[in-house]
Amino acid sequence: MPPRRARASTHPLVVTMADVAREAAVSRATVSRVLSGSAEVASERRDRVLTAINELGYVPSSGAQQLAAGRSRSVGLLIRDSRNPTYGLLHAEVQKWADEAGLKIITAMPTYYRGAVQEMDALRRLLGMRVGGLLVATGVVRTADIKQFTSVLPVVSVGRPESDPDVYGVSYDEIGNATQLAHAVHDHGHRRIAVVSPSTEHSLAEHLRGATSAAVLRDLGCEVMKIDTKLFDAPGEPNVEITDLVRAGKVTAVMFSNDLRMLDFVTYARRHGIHVPRDVSVIGCDGVLHGLSYMDFASLRVPVETVARRSIEVMARLLEAPEEGEVFHETYSGELRLAGSLGRP
Repeated sequence: MPPRRARASTHPLVVTMADVAREAAVSRATVSRVLSGSAEVASERRDRVLTAINELGYVPSSGAQQLAAGRSRSVGLLIRDSRNPTYGLLHAEVQKWADEAGLKIITAMPTYYRGAVQEMDALRRLLGMRVGGLLVATGVVRTADIKQFTSVLPVVSVGRPESDPDVYGVSYDEIGNATQLAHAVHDHGHRRIAVVSPSTEHSLAEHLRGATSAAVLRDLGCEVMKIDTKLFDAPGEPNVEITDLVRAGKVTAVMFSNDLRMLDFVTYARRHGIHVPRDVSVIGCDGVLHGLSYMDFASLRVPVETVARRSIEVMARLLEAPEEGEVFHETYSGELRLAGSLGRP
């Protein structure tokens, strides 16, 4: 039986496990097993429960009660794919600064190819573990979805675009960074440029980088080929299209929303007789990958260490005095690192 349509008037803090069970047409025990991550629940039932939880905005009441009592120094961290060096470094830096602040980090890392529904499930599991605050360091889940937690505990958006007045944000200056990258490509003489980035469904930060770069380049009088890609697909998804554009002489440079995408294309291009930068210039973003400068690849180094430190400082302050001060957003610019992969046409 499919779950019934959620009631728009239901507030997440008064939704109970019984409400979720009723919406999903399952028992409370099944809901409990889904929340605990039990493998004993059939996938069809699990999907119904997760859908009901998402529609109702259910928050585990035991976690909310513990948080209201102000007894937890544990902080939940939702982070994206650690195979990406930027997320791996962010994870390590958050852990380091949390130790310095006397906070305990509990990490949830959904399977890398999963989407926003699984990330919301992970956030609810963290809350069920009675964490005192949430650090959201993924570019997939929407701010509109995480806002439901702000009335229960402090929430800080980390390393992702944030402008919502109810959610604290410590992030990279994606607009400023993308502007730096676009001007660098333009200043090297390129006028026909491909910009590769995913949709907001797959990465808020990378999409903003791509959209901003494309807009700046167009304002500078460049012809821009926007290439949409997906975060969760196997590597190589846009490479055929890029290669065709290069061979047809339609682009002289390609901008990638992260360094891994750039390196994947370069590997593909070399196998197919295209040389960087002789045939096409490339530039990425993140700048965290070890050996990037040795390999002579241009990129922009995002300030991961600063964002991690400030996110913990903000969270520690909120745990001590949650009612003090207004919600604020901080952004930090990266450092452009030019190299041989960005040549002239």
